[in-house]
Formats: sequence, C-alpha cells, structure tokens
Amino acid sequence: MLALLIGASLLALPWNLEAVTSWSGFTDGLQRLGAYLAGFGAPDLGAAMLSRCLGLAVETVSVAVLGMALGLVLGYPLAMLASRCVMLGEDPRHPASRMLRRGTLEFARFLLDALRGVPDFLWAIVLANFTGVNAGTGMLAIGVSVAGILGKVLSEQWDNVEQSRYAALRSTGASQLAQFFYGVQPLAARSMQSFVLMRLECAVRNASVIGVVGGGGLGAALWDEYTDGNWSRVATVLLSLLAVTMCTDLGANLVRRQLRVDPNHPRAAQTVSRRDTARRRTFVTALIVLLIGGAVVALRDPLQRAWAELSRIEWGYAGDYVFKLLVPTLDDPAYAGHPFAERLADRFGSLLHHSVVPLALGVLSTVLGALVAALLVFPASVAFQLEAHRFTGERLSRWGATRRWTLLVGARLAALVLRGVPEVAWVVILMVFWKQGITPCVIAVGLHSAGVLHRVFTETVDNVPYQQLERVSNGCRPHVFLYGALPRALPDWRTYVFFQFEVNMRVGIALGIVGAGGLGERFKTNLSFLQFGAASSYLWAMILLTVVIDRTSRRLQMRRLKC
Repeated sequence: MLALLIGASLLALPWNLEAVTSWSGFTDGLQRLGAYLAGFGAPDLGAAMLSRCLGLAVETVSVAVLGMALGLVLGYPLAMLASRCVMLGEDPRHPASRMLRRGTLEFARFLLDALRGVPDFLWAIVLANFTGVNAGTGMLAIGVSVAGILGKVLSEQWDNVEQSRYAALRSTGASQLAQFFYGVQPLAARSMQSFVLMRLECAVRNASVIGVVGGGGLGAALWDEYTDGNWSRVATVLLSLLAVTMCTDLGANLVRRQLRVDPNHPRAAQTVSRRDTARRRTFVTALIVLLIGGAVVALRDPLQRAWAELSRIEWGYAGDYVFKLLVPTLDDPAYAGHPFAERLADRFGSLLHHSVVPLALGVLSTVLGALVAALLVFPASVAFQLEAHRFTGERLSRWGATRRWTLLVGARLAALVLRGVPEVAWVVILMVFWKQGITPCVIAVGLHSAGVLHRVFTETVDNVPYQQLERVSNGCRPHVFLYGALPRALPDWRTYVFFQFEVNMRVGIALGIVGAGGLGERFKTNLSFLQFGAASSYLWAMILLTVVIDRTSRRLQMRRLKC
C-alpha cells in the first residue's frame, strides 16, 4: 500500500528537474549555488545588519509567544468541546441530551479542522486585509492556526486516558467536568505540557518565515534579500534564523527532561518535595507572564498599527468579505456563457487536480523525513551510545566512549540543523540550485520533517525502560536495538509519522505561494484578483482534506486503543 502511494505521488507531481536533466541546467545551477555559498561563506556582519537581525529576532520570538498564548486561549475550550470524555463520557441516556452533546462535539471538531486546515501563511494573507501588513497580522495568523492544532491534539490526549485510571473518582458520582479537571487532565498533564512545548518551538519556526507573506520578523528580511540576490545578507538572516530556532529547541529540551513520563527510568527527574514543586510552579508561572509581557512590549507598535487598521474597518464591508470567502460560486469571468453543468464539472476537476499536490507532497516528504530520521536514531540515542552498559554489560574503553560521544553529538547536531531551518527557509536555499517549483519544496519539507521526527523517534527509544532491553538475548547493541527497543517504539513512531503527514500536507498547501502550486497557489491567485467564488472553493477543499485526515487519524487511534 505504501509503495503504491509513493509511486502514485511520484507520478502525480509536476517535477522541475532541469537542473539535473541537462548539462547547461546543471552548470547554471552550480554557478548559482557557488555564488550563494560564496555569500554564505562571507555573511554581512556589519553593525547595521546585525542590529537589524537582532531586532527582527526579538520580533519573531514575540510573534511566536503571543501567537502561542492566543492559540492556547482559543484552542483549550474548543478542545474540551471536541473531547469524547468531556462531552459524552458514559453517553447520557436521554436521547435529546445525547444528540445535543454529539452535535456540539462534531461542530467543535469541524471548527478545529477549519482553523488548522488553512495554514498560517494563508491566514496571514486573509487577515492582512483587515489588520494590514505587520507583525500583528503574523501573530494573529499563528494564533488561529495553533488553536486548531492544540484543540485537536489536546482533545485526543484526553480521550486516550483510560477510564480505569480515574474509576475511583467516577465511582463517587462526580460530574463530568469534575472527572475531567480532577481525573483526566492531571493524568494527561505531562503529555499536554510536552506537546505545548513542542508547538512553541514550531511557532517560533513559523514566525521566522511568515514574514514572506507580510507577517514581519526574520521571514520578511529573508525574502526581501533573496529576491534582491543579496547572498551575503541572505546568509546573515539565515544564520540569525537558525540561531533563534536552535536556542528555542535547546531551551525546550532542557525543560522536556523534567517531563519524562517513566519515573523509574535511570535518567528520569528525581522526585521533589511539595515545597520545591510549588516553588518551581511559581517560577514557571512568573516566567510565562514575563515572556508574554515582554512580547507585548516588543510588539507594541505593530499591535497598535493592527488595532488602528481594525478601528477604521467598515464592518459591513468586513462581513460581506467574509461571506464571499465562505460561499463558493461559479460566477467567474472565465465561465461566462458556459452551461452550469460544464462550469461545475470544470471547478470540481480543478479542485481534485490541485488537491493532489499537497497530498502527494505530504506523502513523499513524510516518507523521506521518516527514513532519514530513523537512520539517525541509533547514532543519536543516549541509551545505545552512552548508557548501553546498563543493559548489555559491555565494558568500553576511553577511545570507544569518545567515539560514541562524537557520533552522538554529530547525529544530534545534524538533526538540530534540519529542524532548526524552517521549511520555507529550506525552500529558499534549495531554489538557488533547483529554481522555483515542486522539487525544492518536496526536498525542503522532507529535510525539515527528518529533524522533527528524529527528535521524537529518539526520545521514544531512549524512554524504553532498560529492564525491557535487558531481556533481549545477545548483548550486541544493534541486536538489542532491532529486537528490543524498535518493537516498543514502532507504535509511537507510526502515530508521529501520521501526524507529521497531516502537518506536511498543510505545509504543502502553504508552499503553493513559493512555487509548489496546488490549492495554496490557486487560493492566493484567485483572492488577489478578487475572484471570491473560486477562492472559496479552494478554501473549502483545504478544510475538507483536513477533516478527512483528522477523522482517519482518530479512527486509527481508537482502533489502536481497542487493540
């Protein structure tokens, strides 16, 4: 089945292979790449450029922090409405109540699908009509998209908590909300915190490049310098972007170590007293308040400009704009004089044709990313490189330990660079050689996915209790990895890969703006020419794709729990 999907995806995409199919194209690509690498080898490190990048980096992080806060505020209540354990529980006996709750749940899930089905890039394009082109627009776009993602994942995490784990609370006759707040949520707290932390990292990466469509930050500078061909400044902006995302990644890893699920793991966080726990929570709360307050101060001017734009809007016009965007029609000038059936068939065929691009891109980039990530897991695993003696009994020389340290650091650094550079930034780099088209987009998303999947793949392997690995006969590390750790990690790997496919599909839609084509490109083009009927059709196609994938994901997850 997977082979068929890969083959169909390879045949469906309009590959631009001029850079490797002709000698002149290949030499031209090498010349462009050489000029770029020369600029990258000598980045603009002048005081003015560094000061500009520092200011844009602060703006980027501020956009991510406020977007994440807004997404959490919007997504959390929607997640409660979309969760089976909150809305249905033991299924109310009264048919009317059951129907009402089921209808509310499905509506909340559909709303979450709509919020995340439209990528933040396209949200920025839509919102710029109301708030202008500034960092405030980027913050709102990220917040709306994050709300949909957080709402989906948090609701699934709550539904995945086994009812037997809070059966004692249920036996007391506690209400559905009491069971949620005192039973379900505490049991899912670690996974919730870990995912929110991961989404903050993703928000920083998204904020780094959303400026390509007017969201401010480093992305705007990257695109401006790229279009002008200022390779030395492109290199400076890319290095700044990489520094921001890598610092966020490293900081998140430090926090994530405290969230290790298995308390019996040799590297799990040690238990602390209630006083230390309260002190830690107070510190974290103060840090969050400080970050949000600092972000508001840093974005004071863009937020004021966005508010000024909103205050001048005629809400009748805004309502008409939104209505046109939500109601697909067939009244485009290109269809003038054509029969209705012909117009409908042409529009439907166009939707199917352009939906293939994000789907095929999602399949190929996810497979590429998963393969690269899986190959890097063993050399990057702390368990199998530094602590293998705990379950194999081996004795390692100083030279052997140094070699393994080097291998581990190299593999983790490679993965950090892969995920530290956002997808759009990878596209900008690869377009230097491949030119604009689908090829650099597929490779870019695959490389970034490899870095993201590598982290969760490696964490899953390192979280396998060493007692489980001791039971595998033969002390050879590769043998223990293949027959001990890998079977335990594969179910979680499949979950992560499926979720990454959904993410990559949305990224594929967004990359239509920079040459991938498909739904994103058609939506932006039609919106630019005020052809709302066609733009609305492509908008609903994005949402429908997300709905189908979400329902498939939930069904697979439920089957896994039943098994």
